[in-house]
Amino acid sequence: MQNDRASNPISRFSEFLGIGYFGDKKQRVIAPIFDLYSNAERGWEKVMAGQKQEVPIFHTIFVEHPTRYEFIAHPIEMSSERINYVIYRSSSSLSSLNKFKSDYSSGRTYIKFGWHDLTKPHKFDVLPHYAAVDSIEFKKADDIKPGMLVDQIRKS
Repeated sequence: MQNDRASNPISRFSEFLGIGYFGDKKQRVIAPIFDLYSNAERGWEKVMAGQKQEVPIFHTIFVEHPTRYEFIAHPIEMSSERINYVIYRSSSSLSSLNKFKSDYSSGRTYIKFGWHDLTKPHKFDVLPHYAAVDSIEFKKADDIKPGMLVDQIRKS
């Protein structure tokens, strides 16, 4: 994906603890996990504030390195008139990426912000709000060329 949006102000949003993945063959959920419910709500409001669609649509890329991966989700509609928040996280847990990849199918994927909740069996819960994911790419770090939108997000 080449960057045809060079004039768009981009700000990475990475103020969360980690990422949870869950779902089945029909749908998958990618959940940035915060420490508290209120922080998940504030994060959601910040990231979604500039989105004009009723259900925001994001494009998602997993960039694989030898010992870690980067998760990047950016809105498919970006504006040069406002800051475009993208969701970013670097993680050293390749096992969670590999599990997500092995379970990933052609079903629909959503992003839902969540929070750490020790009362739940899987230790987190999610907000009712969601963003749709148009598609997911799995890239090797060497595939990312200077000037690509992914490269700009990584450097922002």
